[in-house]
Amino acid sequence: MRAAARRIVVLFGSAVVAIGLVSGLIGLALGSSFWRASATGLYLVGCFLIVLGVFAGVRGPLRPAGSEEEGDALGSLLGVGIFSKGVRSATSDERADARATAWLFLAMGVTMILVGIALDPRTKLF
Repeated sequence: MRAAARRIVVLFGSAVVAIGLVSGLIGLALGSSFWRASATGLYLVGCFLIVLGVFAGVRGPLRPAGSEEEGDALGSLLGVGIFSKGVRSATSDERADARATAWLFLAMGVTMILVGIALDPRTKLF
């Protein structure tokens, strides 16, 4: 459990530092403040991750039937042909994986927004 927590902290920390650094450098190149640009980049990526988490969390309990190795396309223009082989219920492992993915995206998004608030020079926390 301790190793998993360490991996999550490293994942979140490296993602926050990378996004903050890249967006800060882009902001400097465009003539903005490094800290303001870093906060804005963290806000944008954090909001995007929250939206991904919501979409991952509201995925229904049905999955396309057939194996993924067959190579047939599931969709075509305007959704005609989706699930042409039918649908099946998702396994408990698939549902647990979907929930874990949703929580990971949501937690990382909220973390990025909170760090962005802390870095933003326009906010006064204390």
